[in-house]
Amino acid sequence: MRRAFILTFVLGLAFASLAERVEVERPWLSAYDAEGNLVWELRAAAIRGTGEGWVAEEVVAYLYGGGALLVTAHIPEVTADPGGLEWRAAGGVTGEGEGFSFTAGDARWAQGKLTLTEVRFTSGKLELRATRASWEPGGVWRLLGVEASFGEWELEFAEGIYDQTLRTLEIPRGLTARGWGWEVVADGAKVDVDGEHVTLWGVRVGPA
Repeated sequence: MRRAFILTFVLGLAFASLAERVEVERPWLSAYDAEGNLVWELRAAAIRGTGEGWVAEEVVAYLYGGGALLVTAHIPEVTADPGGLEWRAAGGVTGEGEGFSFTAGDARWAQGKLTLTEVRFTSGKLELRATRASWEPGGVWRLLGVEASFGEWELEFAEGIYDQTLRTLEIPRGLTARGWGWEVVADGAKVDVDGEHVTLWGVRVGPA
């Protein structure tokens, strides 16, 4: 415990001038923003120092926004820089929040944002696969290269924004949807997951 206190004190001095302050105590890392709000925690079965920084094993990552826990992720191993300001995980990332769950091929935290690749995401009747996604502490997911399904419809779009608080998916441009023998091309759309309906604009409809 004394060693953890000394380590916490030293890191606090080293990174007090940065926007994100990192503390190490017991087998976990905690990061705070400039106002002292908790941003994330990594709790692990074991954390060890290396010449390049830190390695944490059997990790549970907790991501916060506005003081509330928004995402919990389970990761076999995480590597971090000496200050813990950036960390990376490879393989077997699974996670959940209120009303949704996801898996990812790998994950990286840097500059206040979590970036994931090969993401599979489920929220109610919405299921999607994205080549890349990023999560921000406000609970906003930015999705790229997406194939999705919502009820009887199959959707394809280049980018989307999922708000986990509102439980809506906004597709700002270029949606193609197929279902019930029809193909719908739209300039944009908004999916209300709880209301189970889709609003489209700039619509063109033809046979699939």
